[in-house]
Amino acid sequence: MNPRNLLAAAFVGLSALPLAACGGAVEKQVASPSQGSPTCRSLGVHVLRFGEVLEDVGESAKGRRSSYAGVLEMLLTFERASSDLEAQIATMKGEDGAMRDVLQRAGAALTTSGEFARVERERIEKQAAALGPLAKESDGAYAELRAACDGKRPPRECAAVSEVMKKIEAGPFAAHVKGADELAALRVAAPSLARARDRSVAATRALAKVVEAQTAEMVALSKRWSVVEKQVSAAFEGFAAQCKNTPRDPSSPFVAEAKPDPRKLTVLVRVKPPAGIDETFEELAQEAKDDEVRAFYQARARGAFGSGFVVVRQARDGGGGSEALVITNRHVVELADRASLEMADGTSLGPAEIVYTDSLHDVAVLRPSKRLPFDKGFAFSTAAAKDQQGVIATGFPGMAGRPSYQTTRGYVSNESFRLEDSARPLTYVQHTAPIDPGSSGGPLTDERGNVLGVNTLKVTNREAVALAVPAESILETIRRSDTAEARRASAAHRREAARVACLALVGELASKKPRMVLLETMISNNLTSAEGLQAAMSIDDETFGQIWQNDSVRAMRIATLLRVASFVEAAGGTNALETCSDANPDDVRDVLSADEIRYRVRFGNWEAREISFRWEQGHYKLARIDLRRAAAPEPAKPAPAKPAPARKPGRAKKK
Repeated sequence: MNPRNLLAAAFVGLSALPLAACGGAVEKQVASPSQGSPTCRSLGVHVLRFGEVLEDVGESAKGRRSSYAGVLEMLLTFERASSDLEAQIATMKGEDGAMRDVLQRAGAALTTSGEFARVERERIEKQAAALGPLAKESDGAYAELRAACDGKRPPRECAAVSEVMKKIEAGPFAAHVKGADELAALRVAAPSLARARDRSVAATRALAKVVEAQTAEMVALSKRWSVVEKQVSAAFEGFAAQCKNTPRDPSSPFVAEAKPDPRKLTVLVRVKPPAGIDETFEELAQEAKDDEVRAFYQARARGAFGSGFVVVRQARDGGGGSEALVITNRHVVELADRASLEMADGTSLGPAEIVYTDSLHDVAVLRPSKRLPFDKGFAFSTAAAKDQQGVIATGFPGMAGRPSYQTTRGYVSNESFRLEDSARPLTYVQHTAPIDPGSSGGPLTDERGNVLGVNTLKVTNREAVALAVPAESILETIRRSDTAEARRASAAHRREAARVACLALVGELASKKPRMVLLETMISNNLTSAEGLQAAMSIDDETFGQIWQNDSVRAMRIATLLRVASFVEAAGGTNALETCSDANPDDVRDVLSADEIRYRVRFGNWEAREISFRWEQGHYKLARIDLRRAAAPEPAKPAPAKPAPARKPGRAKKK
C-alpha cells in the first residue's frame, strides 16, 4: 500500500459522487400490485441488510484474502449476520406451503454457511495460535543478534550485520527472508555472533515456510467462500420472488401524525468540531493577522449545520411510553462529538446524542437529551418511491450564510438509481425537488407527508438532480442502532466488536487496493483531534487545499489517515498473520467501563506496537497509535501544484 496512492484515492473519492451521479447506471423495478405477505413485511428489512452484508463480505473476500485479519473479519461479520437472520427466520411460520418451503431453504442455507464460517474461523485461529512460538523465537533470535553486537568492542562483522538488520527492520516480511539469506552468506568468525546469526536465519526461514503455506491457504479459502456465497444467494432467490415489491409493515412501532407538519417536524441540526479541534480553530483565529483568515477559522470553530426530521416510536421497554429520535445524514454529524437541535421558528430543542452513524448508508440516528414537545412524528411510507411520483423536500439550506427553512416540490425521476462510486454500490431515490447545502438530512416525503427517504446529495453539474437514501435503509439503520446499543451492554459483544474493528483496519490496510472511503470511517474523532492539524499542515496540494476550505475537519481526518498509512508503510506494511488477539488483559476484563481497548499488533517488519480502539457513534474506531516513535517518512506530498489557498494551515497570507 502506497500512501501517495491512498492520497490520490482520497481526492478521487471526494470528487467522484457528482460525476458518478451524472453518468451512473440505472436499474428499474417493475411495479407490482401484490401487497405481499406478513412474512415478507416482517423479514424484508432483515433480508435487505443481510444481502448488503453478503455483498460486502464478497468484496472483502477479493481484497483481503492475503491476510489473516481480513479473512477473520469477513468470517466473523458473516457469522453474526447469518446468525441474526437465522434467528429471525426461526420465528416465522409462513402463510402457505410455498412460503414455508422458501423459509426452510433459506434457513438451511444460513445454517450451512454459518457453520462453514465458524469452522474456517476456528481453523485459522488455531493456526495463528500455533505461530506464537515461532514468532517468539524470532523475537528472541534477533534480540540475541543485536546483543551480540552491543558493547564497547563489538566483532568487526557487526558492521555488515547492522546494514542487513536495517533492511529487515524497515521492510515487510519478504525483506526478512531476503535479509536472512544475506545474513547466512556473511562470513562470521566470532562464535557468539555466528550462533546468534544462525539462530536468526533459522527462525526467519521457519516463519517464511509457514507464511507461504498460509498465504496459499487464504487464496484457497476465498475460492471456497465463493461457492458458499453463490449457494446462499440462490437460496434467497425464492424469497425475493415471493416478496417482490412488498409494502412495509403497516404495524410499525412509529407513532405518526395523520398529516405531518414538515415545518414542525423538520429540525435544524447544528454541530461543532470534536473537542480539541474547536479550540485549535479558535487559537488560529486569534493568531491570524488577516481579517479573511480570521473569519474563516472563526466560522470553522462555530461549526456547521444540516437538517433532520423527527420520528416518534413506542418505547422499547414495553412501558407504554414513547421516544423521539431525529434522523439525519451521517455526513452532517460524523465529524462532531455532539449536536444541538432547533425548530424552524428558532426554538431550541437542546443537545442530542449521536447514537449511531451507518457505515454504509449516509444515515445517522440522534437521541435528544431532553424530551421533545412532539407526541407524534413523521410516518414512513408503506410503499417505495415510484417514477413520476410527486415529492416534497424539506430542510434548512443556507441563505446569506445562515440556515433558512425551505420546502420544495418535484417528482421522482428515477426510483432506483444505483451509484457505483463508493465503498460498494448503493441505491438512491433520484428526484427533482431542489435541495441545497444545508438540506442534507431533511426528509423527502410524498404528498401525504410520509417519508420516502432522507436527502443526501445534489448533482452539481446537472439541473434538478438530487439523491435521497431510501426509507428502507433508514429503517434498517434504526434497527442496527438499536442492536448496537443493546449489544454494547454485553461484555462479550463489546470484546467481539472491538476485535472486529481491529481486524477490519488491519485487513483493509493489508489489501492490494485499500478502500479509502472505508478506511476513513475507521478513524475516530479523538485521533483526528490529536493528529489532524499537524498532518494537514504537511500536505501541500491544491486539491487538498480545496478540501480544507470546504470541510476542514474532514481534511484533517484524511490527513490523519495518510499519516497512519505512512507509519504502517514504514513498518513494512501490515503483518499477514496478525489476528488482533493480543488485547490488553485489563481492558478485556473491564471492557464495560474501559474507554478504550488496547491491542499489541505486529506489523510487516515483525515489530509489535500498541494501538487502541474507542466506542464512537455506534462503532469501535481507531483511537490511538504511537506515530511519534515511528521511523516513518514524511507524509506523501503530491507533485507541485498551484499555490495552496490562503486559508490552508500554515499559509495565512492572501493570494
